[in-house]
Amino acid sequence: MSDVPRPAGALPPRRSFLTLLIAVATVLFIGLTLRVPTISMAPLIPDMKADTGHGETFLSLLTSIPLALTLAAAPVAPVLAKRFGRNFTAGFALLAVVIGMGVRSIPGEVPLLIGTAVLGFFIAICTVLVPSLIAAERPEVRARLTGTYSMSLSLGPALALAMTIPIRDITGFEWRGTLLVWASCAAIALILWILYSRSAPADVEPDPATAAAGAAKSVLRDSGVWLLALYLGVTSLTFYATSAWLPTLFVMDGMSETAAGGFASLVSFVAIPFGLIAPLILRGRLSHVIAPAAPVLAIIGLIILLTAGASAAVLITVLLGVSQGLCVGAAYDQIVNYGRTPAHTASVSAVTSAVGVALAAIGPLAFGFGLETAGSPVVPVIGLGLVVAAQSVIGLRTSRF
Repeated sequence: MSDVPRPAGALPPRRSFLTLLIAVATVLFIGLTLRVPTISMAPLIPDMKADTGHGETFLSLLTSIPLALTLAAAPVAPVLAKRFGRNFTAGFALLAVVIGMGVRSIPGEVPLLIGTAVLGFFIAICTVLVPSLIAAERPEVRARLTGTYSMSLSLGPALALAMTIPIRDITGFEWRGTLLVWASCAAIALILWILYSRSAPADVEPDPATAAAGAAKSVLRDSGVWLLALYLGVTSLTFYATSAWLPTLFVMDGMSETAAGGFASLVSFVAIPFGLIAPLILRGRLSHVIAPAAPVLAIIGLIILLTAGASAAVLITVLLGVSQGLCVGAAYDQIVNYGRTPAHTASVSAVTSAVGVALAAIGPLAFGFGLETAGSPVVPVIGLGLVVAAQSVIGLRTSRF
């Protein structure tokens, strides 16, 4: 998974249509692999509960463990990439995800926990490295790959939520077998990565003038990195908070559980095309508008949620979905283009990923606490709206980087 080194500072070679197509497909399936293994468990929780006899507390560990491991893996990923090369590290991480999904499907609690920990840790490694892999490409290719990556982060949850139960019903597998079917997604990502890495930009050591830029201490002292981290973090917080609680709010307003779940999944489907086009729009005249304007759409959706409730479910989910797609695309495009070198981008991505996961974990918990304490959705929805408004203000600054 290595290439003949090219001189430091040189641009990667121009790509043929076939190699570009492989690059796009690789980034697409890697993005799916970062979301599908954990999200696909959600529809199977009732089956898992009935089969294992464990309650929600134990089963919640299966989703919280990968989030917690992201915090542990984020600072390790740039170190591994520097030691073994980012191309080899990314390939090994994808292989480990496939193995982890296989181990998770072995009967027993220990394999379930070990497999979940392995795939969670190496998913986090990939999450940190993908922006640096994209940053190593030529500038005219980065927007396409960033858009594909952003789109895949919405497509993954949408597919996992929509297809997991049909896969179970069609195959006749129990929950372990159903989860193992999704390992094919990671396996395809690994095969594509092997093909892509043969023509991918080689790992290049930064020259002395830029080496310090990739150092972790330098990144941690960079206020711009923290602003990017907050922008991505609020994007993640909003996604997980609305995914967890929007169906409940619709049900509280008289909607059926089935319809409420369908509308919640619609957010991810709507986000897909906007995550794809956001990085392309950022190359045009609207480059300074998307980052601050995208959160405003979510604010409008939350205002309608408070005033019209479930009767305006379509409009609410569309606004939240468009906002989500644009915010994800803008966040990762800014991270990719902020990095001075691929190594620096990996360090920037480590910080932003860690902050993003931390805020993502806080979001559903804080929203649920507000809902339980206040006894109505008004307080938590207003609180979420204020956080998103702060994201818009942050976007005014990050869009100028």
